[in-house]
Amino acid sequence: MPEATGYLAAPRAPLGVADMPSAPLRFLESWIQAFLGFIVCIVLPILVYAQAVPFADGSIGVAERTIIATALAYFVVAYCGSRLEAFPGASLMDQAAYIAPIVTICFATIGVGLLAWRLEYSRVQFFGSGFLVFAWVLGAAHLRVRLFTRSYAVVPAPSLATMPSVKSCRWLDFDDAVARSVRLDGIVADLSNGLSERELSELARAAISGMPVLDRRYIVESLTGRTPLSGLSPNDFGALLPSRQYVAFRRAVELVCTVAALPLLLPFMLVLAMVVRFDSAGPIFYTQARVGRQGRTFRMVKFRTMLHGVEGPSFTTTNDPRITRIGSFLRRYRLDELPQVVNILKGQMSWVGPRPEALVLGQGYARDIPHFELRSIVPPGVTGWAQINQGYAHDPDGMRAKLEYDLYYLKHCSLWLDLVIILRTLGVVLGGIGAR
Repeated sequence: MPEATGYLAAPRAPLGVADMPSAPLRFLESWIQAFLGFIVCIVLPILVYAQAVPFADGSIGVAERTIIATALAYFVVAYCGSRLEAFPGASLMDQAAYIAPIVTICFATIGVGLLAWRLEYSRVQFFGSGFLVFAWVLGAAHLRVRLFTRSYAVVPAPSLATMPSVKSCRWLDFDDAVARSVRLDGIVADLSNGLSERELSELARAAISGMPVLDRRYIVESLTGRTPLSGLSPNDFGALLPSRQYVAFRRAVELVCTVAALPLLLPFMLVLAMVVRFDSAGPIFYTQARVGRQGRTFRMVKFRTMLHGVEGPSFTTTNDPRITRIGSFLRRYRLDELPQVVNILKGQMSWVGPRPEALVLGQGYARDIPHFELRSIVPPGVTGWAQINQGYAHDPDGMRAKLEYDLYYLKHCSLWLDLVIILRTLGVVLGGIGAR
């Protein structure tokens, strides 16, 4: 007689996903990385510079103070790095672009604090450890992507061909993975593609056995940084609304930082204004009606980069003949956007957000692309998630992809994501990538 349980016994296939072995716990990777980094960046250098065993007599001297300071800086960098790495779409150079400033700011802040309190410390060890921390965090992030490939079974089979091609993930056919008992990190299910009763039953058994079952839309979003338009329903619109606390706090930080930067920006902008004025005839500034938050229209201001009075399309083409000599330089390094500090101070724009579209173009996109108006939930930005991942676009397909990036930003907007966008924008600006 079968043993009594709280559920009716269900017939079971000879072999199923519940019988398959799960991959090792991936969350241990970050802990192991942090521990090994502490040994390499903080502990091992002690053997090089320390003349005696630190903390042996219980006193806090130069060596002990340096160890405490570098350890504190290391853990702050490790924490910030783990938060920023959660966002997709970063190449090795992109990672370096935001890891380097974080390491520099953390170590410089603690170093200034030590000087302010007139506490002696080993500068060679302190800044040497800072270099080691940068190299370790960057190298470990790169190696983790290349060496720790995750395996996912995809169901149903037709969805396998639609999965994004990324180095960190391997996509397997569900039935083939079950038959070969492949060790899996999880199962990706396309819930909008009509799963069979057997597949639904296997997914339920997998979840009961502890195997992660992920919605395809979620995994695609987390790997590509885009929220797919396909399947987007009114139930998802609520997730696009940022919290009021975040909006208010970001606005306060934005105003403080913008006002603090004005003494540096204004003289530089004055020089650029003089160059624009003497380069070609016409006004220094160019204003255009753009679509802002909640569909309101505002006048966005930029340095003029085109010949005054020349007709042409409302969007910029590659090697556009209307662009002036200095205009090409300003566009390449995004310096023509600096006057938008006026729009930021007036509350019409933010430093980070969906790029505002020209009024005529925006009305056309809203008519032809579903849900395009959702971009206006937050104030438009000088830079944004779509700008650093895709760049310039004006054709319908490019604008659909741009909208998917903007929806991802709306869904995940936070100060951490804003920081990633700002740091990666600096890399784009310095490299002059994607300008027209």
